[in-house]
Amino acid sequence: MRGYETIFILDPDIPDEDADSVIQRLTGIVEEFGCKIIKIEKWGKKKLAYRIKKKTKGNYVLFNFFGDHKLTTELERILRLDDRVLKYLTVRIDKFSELDLAKEEAEKEEAEKEETEKEEKVEEHTEKRDAQVD
Repeated sequence: MRGYETIFILDPDIPDEDADSVIQRLTGIVEEFGCKIIKIEKWGKKKLAYRIKKKTKGNYVLFNFFGDHKLTTELERILRLDDRVLKYLTVRIDKFSELDLAKEEAEKEEAEKEETEKEEKVEEHTEKRDAQVD
């Protein structure tokens, strides 16, 4: 899996609930594909550099995730079809994904190590208790 960053601009006239529903829909698709979301940042309403669909402001959202080409294709298809989205851009981030994947793997190994240590302690404790009872 590779790291991707999608920035999209939503229509500033839509209510916050609609903006949240767009984000929830994208989040659901990422989870459907079995990929992981790194972070979602709402940057809020900002002035656009140029008019888009007769709008001078837009509601910016940053979406970082791990995924593959099929996922990015599906996300962009959904963003293209949604009238509430003014613009979007998805880029692959190589350094981001390599570092975070390494961190994730290290964290998983540490978590597994701690879990096995806890299990060993529980087994030792039960063996001591059983020995005292006999």
